[in-house]
Amino acid sequence: MTLNEVFDKYLIYYEFLLRPSTLKSDIATYNKHIKQGLGLNCINEIVFLDIQSFCNNLIRSGYKIKTVKNILTKLKVVFKFAIKLELITKNPCDFVELPRFDNKIYFNYSVKMQKNIIKAIINNDSPTSDIFYFLLHGRRKNEVLSLKWSDINFKNKTYSIPFQINKAKRTMIYLMSDGLYHRLYKRYVSLVKSGSYSLDNYVFVNPATNNKYVDLRKSWHRLLKTNNLPKLRLHDIRHLIATYSINHLGSSVELVSYCLGHTNIATTQRYITKDMKMSLSVIENMLKSVK
Repeated sequence: MTLNEVFDKYLIYYEFLLRPSTLKSDIATYNKHIKQGLGLNCINEIVFLDIQSFCNNLIRSGYKIKTVKNILTKLKVVFKFAIKLELITKNPCDFVELPRFDNKIYFNYSVKMQKNIIKAIINNDSPTSDIFYFLLHGRRKNEVLSLKWSDINFKNKTYSIPFQINKAKRTMIYLMSDGLYHRLYKRYVSLVKSGSYSLDNYVFVNPATNNKYVDLRKSWHRLLKTNNLPKLRLHDIRHLIATYSINHLGSSVELVSYCLGHTNIATTQRYITKDMKMSLSVIENMLKSVK
């Protein structure tokens, strides 16, 4: 069997085990980088040098090491599936080595600017304001937009992120902040009064399509422009939460990791920054101690 044929079987096997967005991403990555090259080879004839050469060519073509690592990770899963099918006994991706790279996430804005961003989201009154406010609780965009009323428990003031819509692949339950509770309850009351409330409905419905929101970029850019804020991606809200909470408020990495739904605390640790003033204070204290 060729690698392409194995990948086709992989898609059939994982059709209902992976999130649709993950499956779509896997297919796009495979078609772009692997299908017309490495994918044409027989699975049992591909050795680690072939994979190493494949990765080296990607780097040579200008792809960042992190991108190449992500592609290699997806490829590794396909070979792992081939082992399940007993087509091969070893995963050739295990022996590939990539140059080291700095994977620390730098949210290079002053504490004052970080506060301004948080305040802008809190005080926003646009039709999508509740969505942005929800994102300020550490959730990913797809988690919020895919949330249904059946995932909301007003009695316990909790909400659930089902395993089908999160990266952790397990259902996660969080307590609502008072602000989030009041915003969601207000929406709930409004829907009940209008007779359009249903447990199966999405919490946030785009009135233009009568379905869940897909693209929030226009609304987000409008919020940034109105408040004279720098250009930020919507996903940067998560970077903001981690950076501000760990480095300014002194929150523990473990708590922030849980808040953001990270499965590995090492992911959260990438947000820890070394303060230059702290470094200087070490030297100054040493010098002062001998005076």
